[in-house]
Amino acid sequence: MALHMSGKLVVVAAVLVALITAFNTPDLIDVTVNPSVTVTIIRPQPMVDENAPLAGPEASYSLKVKSTAYNSLVEQTDNSPHITAIGSKTRFGIIAVSRDLLNQNIPYGSLVRLKDLGGWYNGRGYGKYQSMLDRQGLFIVEDTMNPRKTQQIDVWFPHMSEALNWGVRQVELELVRYGWDGPELLAQTGYGTEFSMR
Repeated sequence: MALHMSGKLVVVAAVLVALITAFNTPDLIDVTVNPSVTVTIIRPQPMVDENAPLAGPEASYSLKVKSTAYNSLVEQTDNSPHITAIGSKTRFGIIAVSRDLLNQNIPYGSLVRLKDLGGWYNGRGYGKYQSMLDRQGLFIVEDTMNPRKTQQIDVWFPHMSEALNWGVRQVELELVRYGWDGPELLAQTGYGTEFSMR
């Protein structure tokens, strides 16, 4: 297809050059055409109007959610336990979100920061896992939870024992980037919302 298309482009270019030169100069001109075509595919970048409202939530969007943990077992996932909902391979740093959160304000590709608020039922162990969460830094939304779950996230761990130790916790989820190509959200200032594009 590319060779066929480049041949047509060469013929069209040669005809145009011949017509232009035929009507502009009375002398005969030797026309040679180099049959090479360079195709560059550029991913379109959206135009960003800094005064336009952000697609997605306000800067420093955060919410408190129930957090459980999972690992790559068929009993905890589906029949392809090492593959996330978007088709990537499981690894630490991936979270699954409930479908209500996915459809509202935390789409696939969003980057989030997690803060450990302790056990879900009694708040015990506040900050117990914070150093681990801080070492990871940001988590990416690449998986989805069972439809019966709401207002909840699932943190992926490589071993079942780690997932069981995590238990059921309350976490504060801070949205850092909205979706794959969304703006990086920064803290809100007294003068309005600041954001930067990555």
